[in-house]
Amino acid sequence: MIVQGQIEEQILVLVEELEKTTDVFATCIEETARADVAYKRSYSIALAKRASDFPKETVAVREAKVITETIDDLAVSKILGAKEKAVKEKLISLRSQLDALRTLSANVRAQT
Repeated sequence: MIVQGQIEEQILVLVEELEKTTDVFATCIEETARADVAYKRSYSIALAKRASDFPKETVAVREAKVITETIDDLAVSKILGAKEKAVKEKLISLRSQLDALRTLSANVRAQT
């Protein structure tokens, strides 16, 4: 049988993990924002350069070439965005686990 003390210990462990993961999430958000800005900057610079260097190119051709030139920045942005989503899901999971432990704790208290 599970006892109240065990539940409380597990809650403390999860609370600590939740705090650490929240810090990681904050860092992920900042990194993703920086990567998005870097991509948009490099895309805009490349697009402006192509427009001035190759004014007769169609917009579609120009954009395709610019995407090719800036694909690495886009990849970094997308990868960091995926990492951010994964950390967010972990936060949701930790909160769910805490809720479950709180419910279990209330049930154990009610039984005693």
